Amino acid sequence: MSTWQRAWEGVLALLALLGLALVLITTVSDRLLDILAHAGQLGLIVMGFGLSLRTGTPNLAVGAVAAASGAFVAFTAGAGVPLPLAMLLALVLAGLLGAAMSVFTMLLSAPAWAVTLGAAVVCEALAVALLGDGAIPLATAALYPGPLGFAVFAVVSIAGGLLWNRQEVRKELGAGWPGAVLGLAGSSMLAAAGGIALLLRLGAAPPGDQGLYSTVFALAAVLLGGTSPYGERAGVAGTVLGVLILAVAQGLLAYLGAPLWVFLVVMGLVVLIGLGASRLLDALRTA
Repeated sequence: MSTWQRAWEGVLALLALLGLALVLITTVSDRLLDILAHAGQLGLIVMGFGLSLRTGTPNLAVGAVAAASGAFVAFTAGAGVPLPLAMLLALVLAGLLGAAMSVFTMLLSAPAWAVTLGAAVVCEALAVALLGDGAIPLATAALYPGPLGFAVFAVVSIAGGLLWNRQEVRKELGAGWPGAVLGLAGSSMLAAAGGIALLLRLGAAPPGDQGLYSTVFALAAVLLGGTSPYGERAGVAGTVLGVLILAVAQGLLAYLGAPLWVFLVVMGLVVLIGLGASRLLDALRTA
């Protein structure tokens, strides 16, 4: 990892600490715990999208896979399937979908973003078909680990960043068939885990366009964290810091009663800032 990448992560760490301090000063302590719990669930989806970018196979279906996986688990568990088995089936199906997308991408030399966008539409349709017009409630809220989920996400994300910084790992897994399978199947399984975590946290699979929201959140957090949109280059803690900053911003805006569109504007601006930061890091690295 370059010196400039470390410096950028240092800036992000400072922003994250200031945001957490602002939450503690302006809100109650329970709000901070809720933000961390939310960040841990979304972090799995973000981590999946970051993995797909690192391998050069951007997976625009991560949000839709998360939504469909949550709906699938809620539907099958509601039909009498044991919850652990329903969760395992959702993870396996997500992995198979990702593997199928990687085969389609490599055999046809098709851009991964186009293949995964088509898969996203199918997954969104599946979620709508399973949920209909309403949520499917499950008594699972007590099963979600809360802030501990964020800690697990942070440890796994940083460990993955350290591993990816090894040149031999990037050489073996960053391109070709290994990269495509790892990027698309791995990101889909992480996204499914994020959708299941959301189900456990809320105690219901919510209807609506959660897939699009989660994908945009993932894009904003990953780019803000310093991952290159062109693949390979990425930091160590950038993904964790990007998720934390956006989760804090969302939590504060919700506390202030701001409408959802305000946060969507913020995410759009963060995407542009992340792209600008990525190009600057590339320029500084080659200077």
